[in-house]
Amino acid sequence: MIRGIKMFKNISLPLKITLIYFLFSLLWIYFSDSIINILVKDLEKLQFLQTIKGWFFISLSSILLYLLSKKLFSYVEEERDKLAKANELLEKVLENAPVIIFWKSKKGVYLGCNTQFLELMNLKSKDELLGKTDSNFAINEKEDYISDDMLVMSTKQPKLNYIETITPKDKTLKILNTSKVPLFDKNGSVIGVLGVIQDITEEIEKQNQIKSQEELLIQQSKLASMGEMIANIAHQWRQPLSVISTLSTGMKLQKELNISNEDYEKQSLDNINANAQYLSKTIDDFKNFFKKDNPKSSINTKTLIDKTIKLIDSRLKIRDIKIVQNDQEIEFDSYESEIIQVLINLINNSIDAFENINTNKYIFIDIKKVEDNLIIELKDNAGGISSEIIDRIFEPYFTTKSEDKGTGIGLYMSKEIISKHLKGTIKAATVDFNYKNENYTGALFTITIPLNKISTTE
Repeated sequence: MIRGIKMFKNISLPLKITLIYFLFSLLWIYFSDSIINILVKDLEKLQFLQTIKGWFFISLSSILLYLLSKKLFSYVEEERDKLAKANELLEKVLENAPVIIFWKSKKGVYLGCNTQFLELMNLKSKDELLGKTDSNFAINEKEDYISDDMLVMSTKQPKLNYIETITPKDKTLKILNTSKVPLFDKNGSVIGVLGVIQDITEEIEKQNQIKSQEELLIQQSKLASMGEMIANIAHQWRQPLSVISTLSTGMKLQKELNISNEDYEKQSLDNINANAQYLSKTIDDFKNFFKKDNPKSSINTKTLIDKTIKLIDSRLKIRDIKIVQNDQEIEFDSYESEIIQVLINLINNSIDAFENINTNKYIFIDIKKVEDNLIIELKDNAGGISSEIIDRIFEPYFTTKSEDKGTGIGLYMSKEIISKHLKGTIKAATVDFNYKNENYTGALFTITIPLNKISTTE
């Protein structure tokens, strides 16, 4: 009995009405005929009562059908209201979602979208979109869209977070982050595709703007040292130019005195050529440092330090500063120009710190490889960094120097290069140490570069 009640509750409402009506009719016919046959024997009365019974049955069954139908239609209206509310909620969700949404049929026909998609397509209403395919629109990338739709539906696999562009009829290029997923019916068959899009045009433009600003700051950082570099070139050129002048003057004098010697001339020309090559190499070193393009290359630490010192050698010699470096040679792949720039910034910082110091002046450079990290330690004995400012030295335009001696971008750009381009870290500290039985205090900069995470040149 209980099981039968449960089964009755689980069947659909139309079937319940049919069963109730059938059962009611069956019971009515059976019991009403039995009662009349028992109570009435007269044939005329029997016919009259049968007629009355028929009208009564029609009236009663009509009332019953009305009540049952009312319940059915009430149920239908209730479900329709629920569906309407669900559709209204879904439409609100689609319209207020922070993404662009559309969906298509299996044949690529647009079935729906939110307002943001219409704006992306530069359309005024859904009437301009619904019932059409990508082929109906003058968009350069439409073949790519159709290909992506077919891939998603044929493989039954989503295609997520890929970058594409759209150039609608107003010809304004947009950069999009798109995801597409297949739509299935209750049997698991593909019936269309749903697309979710994020317009990342502004984000990309901001990234490009930041990138341009960073590149400009890098160039400014290099140009800030240009005066010193030019002075260094003049210093490095003085001796080879003097040699070239002496040799050429000697050759000319011998010619005038008719005492020229072929061996002497050949040796002199070889020396002139060697010094000219040295001058050319110096130009290349400085030209490469200021070059904007910066390809990744194989680097030897000894060569790296030699190139760095060569670029600022005159400043070191004028101030009688000695460079002390370890003898370990390490080969690694990275961006030579950017590492040299960081080292020059740090060394220049130490040189400036020695301005009022008259004792022995040292800059220590120690490079080592620890597991997959390259560690560069640069230390001086110029007295260290005040605890009041050490937390601010990497801020842009922060400097304790006068305007004619510092811009405040050297250490800032060093940190930017290390952290963003080389994916590493740079830290500063004041340390006490002993060298050649003398106690010193100085600044220590520690650079850590993970060799397996260096980004590609941007």
